Formats: sequence, C-alpha cells, structure tokens
Amino acid sequence: MRDLDRLTLSMAEHETSKESLEEFPLPVVEDWDGLVSRSEKMADVIDKHLDFESKLQGRELRPMTLCPEQKVSLASDLSAV
Repeated sequence: MRDLDRLTLSMAEHETSKESLEEFPLPVVEDWDGLVSRSEKMADVIDKHLDFESKLQGRELRPMTLCPEQKVSLASDLSAV
C-alpha cells in the first residue's frame, strides 16, 4: 500500500507543473457574485416557505418535516429563482 501511495505521489508531482502553481490569485469561479446572489435568494425563498407553512400548522417546520405536497411546492418555488 505504501508503494502505491509513493507511486501516486510521484505521478502527481510530474503532472502538476510549477507554472500552474505560481498563478495567484487562484481562479475559483467566474461568476462568483451571481452564484452568491442566487444562493441568498434561494435561502430567502426557503425561509419564507417554511415560515408560511409553520403559521398554517402552528408549529416550527424544517425541510425534512414537510409532506410530499409541501416539498413539491417548495421545489417549484425554488425553480423560479
């Protein structure tokens, strides 16, 4: 097993060039701000959906406690975002 680890490490060193490691800042995602914005909107939709369902049932809800119909409704709300 150790021989396999050594072989894998030596192959990885040969595949990675030093030029690619010296590029800073490292590119993460091209449209990071857009993804963060959409994620925040999705979180807001989930919060509002759970708040609405909680008021109807009179107890605090989590995504796991939703019935199938409520889950479908939540999924369709999220697809709009």
